[in-house]
Amino acid sequence: MENYKRILVGVDGSDQADRAFKKALELALKYQATLGVASVVDLRSFSPNVSYDGSLEERAKEAAKARIAGYRKEAEKAGLENIATYVESGNPKTILAKNLPEEFEADLIVVGATGLNRVEKIVLGSISSYVLGVGWGGVG
Repeated sequence: MENYKRILVGVDGSDQADRAFKKALELALKYQATLGVASVVDLRSFSPNVSYDGSLEERAKEAAKARIAGYRKEAEKAGLENIATYVESGNPKTILAKNLPEEFEADLIVVGATGLNRVEKIVLGSISSYVLGVGWGGVG
């Protein structure tokens, strides 16, 4: 059986992300692992013509910070002591599949099946599919 030391979970406020967080927390408690909780503000969601001053991106980052703080509080309440949090801006696929796992030294990444609606998934593609495609396994 694998003994995970550093578990990274990607969250975006969706029900699937909440389930992924709960599973990652369960595993972190079981293995006494460090839990990294990450939220990525997808810059592809903002048109430069609509958000030329960056205010929409900044509001999205503030919402992500609040969401991450809630997850941290939940993990601490459950008894987990080693928690790292990340709020990043950019392409979630690259950040969750490459950049953060390397920085955090993750040996497991947990992401929800999809946080996107059907149209967004067709246009943007599934981040979880991308994470799996670069060599990371998933937890149901």
